[in-house]
Amino acid sequence: MTKTGRMTLCSLALAVASALSLSSCQGKTEQKSAPSTPSEVQATGLPIALVRMDSVSSQYKFAQEVKEALEKDAIAHQTRLQGKSAAIQKAAADFERRMRINAFVSAEAQQAEQQKIIRMQQEGEALSAELSQKLAMKQQSLLQDVMTEIRAQLKEYNKDGRYKLILTQVGDNVLYADEALDITDDFIKYLNEHYTSSKASVAADSTAKKK
Repeated sequence: MTKTGRMTLCSLALAVASALSLSSCQGKTEQKSAPSTPSEVQATGLPIALVRMDSVSSQYKFAQEVKEALEKDAIAHQTRLQGKSAAIQKAAADFERRMRINAFVSAEAQQAEQQKIIRMQQEGEALSAELSQKLAMKQQSLLQDVMTEIRAQLKEYNKDGRYKLILTQVGDNVLYADEALDITDDFIKYLNEHYTSSKASVAADSTAKKK
C-alpha cells in the first residue's frame, strides 16, 4: 500500500473512532431483530454501556467498504502522480543529454526547453495538491455518512431505553471500565445485521455528485 493509502486509512479509522459519543434515545418502532437485554445491565445495575470504536471501525461492513473505496482512490491518484513524475524525469534527462552534446540550436531554444520542464514540474505539484484535496473531501463526506448511520442504528439498538448513557472508548480515553459494560461485539453484530451494501454505493454516488 502507498504512503497516501496508509495515511488515508489511518485518518479514517481515527476519525470514525473519535466522532461518536452520545446519549441513547428511546423509540417506538419495531426493529428487524431487536437485541435482547444484555446480561451486563443486570450484572452491573448501571444503565451505562461502552463501545470500543476501534473495533467498530474495523469490523462494521459499511466502514470497511468506505476504507476500501478510499484506498482505491488513493492508489489511483498515486499512479497518476507517478506517471506525471516519470514524464518530468524523462524530459529532464533528455534536456541534460542535449546539453552535454550541444544539441540546442540556440540559447533561446535551450531556455524554452528548460521553461517547459519547469512548467511540467509546476503542473505536477498542482495536480498533487488537487488530488489530495479531492481525496480529503471525499473522505470527510463518506465518514459523515458512516457516522450518521452508526448514530441512527445506535438509537434503534437502544430504543427500549435500557441504557441511559453510552460511552465510546477511543484509545486510552477511558481510564477504567468494567468488562460487563462493554457492548461492542453485540452492537457490531447488530450493525452488520442491519447493513446493506447499497448504503456504501449510495454514499459514494452522493459524494461524486458534490464534486
